[in-house]
Amino acid sequence: MKQDQVKEHFARQADEYEKLMVKLIPQYLKQHQIIYRLLPNDDKNYRVLDLGCGNGILYELVFQKLPNSHIVGFDLTESMLKSFKKKLSKYSGKFELKQGDFRSDSIGDEYDIIIAGLTLHHLTWEEREKFYKTLYSSLNEGGLFIARDIIIDENKDVVDDQYGYWKEFMKSQGEDPDFWYSKHIEKDYPMTLTDHFAWLRKAGFSKMACQWRLYNFAITTAEKREI
Repeated sequence: MKQDQVKEHFARQADEYEKLMVKLIPQYLKQHQIIYRLLPNDDKNYRVLDLGCGNGILYELVFQKLPNSHIVGFDLTESMLKSFKKKLSKYSGKFELKQGDFRSDSIGDEYDIIIAGLTLHHLTWEEREKFYKTLYSSLNEGGLFIARDIIIDENKDVVDDQYGYWKEFMKSQGEDPDFWYSKHIEKDYPMTLTDHFAWLRKAGFSKMACQWRLYNFAITTAEKREI
């Protein structure tokens, strides 16, 4: 799927984004709890980037844990950002929104925390290697990178089974698993955790860890620290 097609697809889904994700992603809301737990436990004024922010589904979660923080929401589609702004109008002044393609447009810098939610799998492997370096340079020293994304297992013998579990879940939620799986195969580039961590390390990150995993979904963390 070409980039303009991806943009059009998510634009159409903006208003129903949360409801759709719950039906497409196993334990989607539980993943939010995991991300909440991974955030710092203090009242410092953090600068946070929500990369692929969608309609702001993670924003309230971050704000509840880090009420003094300033959040930058970055997304490809204008409709998602409009939905974000409308939904979270009560937090006006606590966030700023940027529209762009993170593969070619600046994501900003001097962040203390970057959260990438279901975005990295849109990158080719070559793009990922380059973008991980961008993420590293965009963080302050001691910064935290949290990624929630689609992965693929190192053991090829279980890949089909894991995709099978995912399809069964979507079907149980009333969705057409073949439709969504075909979109995934057409436009996504999932990678193994081994490769993910290797490229994070190459970019300069340390203390990489897988914090949660279910089938072909995972939440990982990495830190920017001088060794």
